[in-house]
Amino acid sequence: MEIRYITPEEAIDYHRVSAASFIFKFNAEEDNTVNCPVLAAFDDKRLIAGVEIYDFTCNYCGNILNAVVLSGVCSIPECRRQGGVRKIFEEVARTADEHGWVFGFLHPFSIEYYEKFGFANLNRMFTVKVPFARLKHIPFSTDVELFDGSQIEELCELHNKCAMNENLMTMREDVKHFCATPLEEADYTYIHRDSTGKADGYVRFTISRPEELRVEDLYVLTPDALKGIIGFLRTYDGIVKTLLVRKQYQGSPFSCLVDRIDEVKYSSDSTVAGRIYNLQKLLESNTYPDAYGKFRLKSIDPLERNSGIFTVEYENGNVKITREADGDYDIALTAPAAARLMLAGEGHTAQTASYIDGVEIKGNADDFFRAFPYRATRFADSTWSE
Repeated sequence: MEIRYITPEEAIDYHRVSAASFIFKFNAEEDNTVNCPVLAAFDDKRLIAGVEIYDFTCNYCGNILNAVVLSGVCSIPECRRQGGVRKIFEEVARTADEHGWVFGFLHPFSIEYYEKFGFANLNRMFTVKVPFARLKHIPFSTDVELFDGSQIEELCELHNKCAMNENLMTMREDVKHFCATPLEEADYTYIHRDSTGKADGYVRFTISRPEELRVEDLYVLTPDALKGIIGFLRTYDGIVKTLLVRKQYQGSPFSCLVDRIDEVKYSSDSTVAGRIYNLQKLLESNTYPDAYGKFRLKSIDPLERNSGIFTVEYENGNVKITREADGDYDIALTAPAAARLMLAGEGHTAQTASYIDGVEIKGNADDFFRAFPYRATRFADSTWSE
């Protein structure tokens, strides 16, 4: 079996496999190009499986790190369970260092399936639904400006400032991340401005009459920006009944704003799974407490670069990391467990982590858990399929 990136001429073959895999309609005149690299498996020169590869940069503890997003994972039904997808994922892991990828992300159709490749659920995000009638205490506001593409540099700068407040948020550099034709697409982005005219938040939304205004992106730098945006969205309460905000997590700004309002409903949103491809780089990039701490982490990972005993010693925000092939340890983690405890920002203790598959606590691991406390964490982007 051959694993390689497809050529432009093979894009139509990838789309055929994708259509057969997901039971989509295939159109040879339209489905003949791809807008990203596709890594594929070939069996006797026939394309049997493929994965779309997206490069991102994201915030981790104030550091901008490279990440890969894997999307459109597909295989021909009659060729499933022949190892095509597995070999593609192995190639991604093998070449991660060449690309500088520290993490990998995907939307899992089955977390049990992707755990085989070292992924774990990270963002247990939810959708918040609030009747506009329950938001009357927030004053109307019109301190906003419609995004039409001309403010792209300012909007990207604003987004990236917001991203530095939440782990795993991706950086944005160009207009592909936003809709610059709101009237044509009925997809609106508004920038909020403070009293000096400086951009301090933005919202992207669509409307489904008569039920809901659906917010896809809501990022703010200040409480006033959040209230100003919600006050602006209230101007639509004459044509829709409900405000629906996606991609929220416990402690996110909007969830904090409405946590004392009656009739708020929460429902599960899309889940993101993640995998660590460079454990050394992650440990180096983590933010550590000022107080002295030391732990020995045994990483049980099929990736050779991630495998072994990592001794981490920290104090005053500085860290020293050494690696050995074997030895004593305080905590042992499989690849999925490492992603869960070190990326998800859930803030576990030794007691709560003991219930997670793939975690073994052998010694006193308190210094490990102090190094990975609760952190605002959200991976969400609009340039790849959910």
